Amino acid sequence: MIQAILALCARDLSHATMLTQLDQSLAAFQRHGGSWSQLIREAERQGVAPLLYKHTRLLNYAIPVNERRMLQGLYLRNRHSNRIRNKAVQEILHLCSQQGTPLLLVKGIALANFAYDEIGLRPMRDIDLLIHKDDIGKVKDILYQLGYRPDEKHAVPDDYYHLTPMNKNIDGLPVSMEVHHNLLPFHPQYPLWPLEKSYNTAWEFKINGITARTLNLEDTLWYVYLHGFRAPLTYEPFRLVHVADLVTLVEKFSDKIDWQSPSKEMRILGNALSCLHHLTPWPQHIREEVKLNIPDRPQRVGFPYEGWPLRKIQKTPWAKLPQLARKTLWPSQWWVQLYYGHMQGRGYWKARCIDHPRMLWRWIKAYWHAHRTALLPTETEIPQSRSKGISRAE
Repeated sequence: MIQAILALCARDLSHATMLTQLDQSLAAFQRHGGSWSQLIREAERQGVAPLLYKHTRLLNYAIPVNERRMLQGLYLRNRHSNRIRNKAVQEILHLCSQQGTPLLLVKGIALANFAYDEIGLRPMRDIDLLIHKDDIGKVKDILYQLGYRPDEKHAVPDDYYHLTPMNKNIDGLPVSMEVHHNLLPFHPQYPLWPLEKSYNTAWEFKINGITARTLNLEDTLWYVYLHGFRAPLTYEPFRLVHVADLVTLVEKFSDKIDWQSPSKEMRILGNALSCLHHLTPWPQHIREEVKLNIPDRPQRVGFPYEGWPLRKIQKTPWAKLPQLARKTLWPSQWWVQLYYGHMQGRGYWKARCIDHPRMLWRWIKAYWHAHRTALLPTETEIPQSRSKGISRAE
């Protein structure tokens, strides 16, 4: 029930159908003695606590006093933190502009400022910059000049897709800068995404009157989908903040996105957006404008991938190995539709019976090769991936 409530709130804009469903879900939650503290903690973990605050306020829902203050406090803290991050970004944009160093703001810092109605609604862990690889030295010098220092506890290899995070304490808030020379990890499942792929078509927006640039709308949608929902199988499952990002982008910019593009990416995105309808419903005008094909409700809506190699065989009790095998070979219908981008018919069954087993076979071969070459003595990592469910910074 907690997941259903938070999924409904995974959006910036509300509409009548969504609010009615939320009101009914909250009433059922109350009747069954649900814990508001547990709901709020899970909302914070999923990155949607400010959105839960916004939508329950719209409903004027009677939350117990202590929990209402807790939820309001999370929202106010996030708004204050993001205002500090915006000031930090302004300094970097100013110095990079002075030196003629191009960069894009990506992930949470961009989405909070141009997609959501106000910056307090979108939590983030760090500030992500995408730069030319040749400009790494310049940008590091700028960050040193501004007082940032590398976080040696989270050092990364020299050939990693981003630098070691650089941190600075600003007004009591630890601010972390993650400088990318490639947007996504170097992994066979991901496309290469250097700055030049998106810089010339970038989307401009303002941060306190300062011009900033990010990926264009179509690129942003595709990136959020890849990062949140189509990550390698060893990565942590998606969080509802990724749902909120996609839904918010579509509802705010539906008239500016090229839905008629014949590209494979837009076809897959259309199917993915249709899957999200079962978490938080699309309003009718979006369904018509985007031409979403909403199928019957699939099995196990909202259940992420829970099989191998995300869950390790050696850490699974013997009695639960059959369950792990089932979750590996036959994951939820909803997840297969979302991950492989096919809703029904031959495409869906090809994804279920051919594409997914082929994906597992590639992981088996990768682990076997790593063991043979002594690069991976235990089943804990995979070359070119962040394994063990490591969290994805937003």
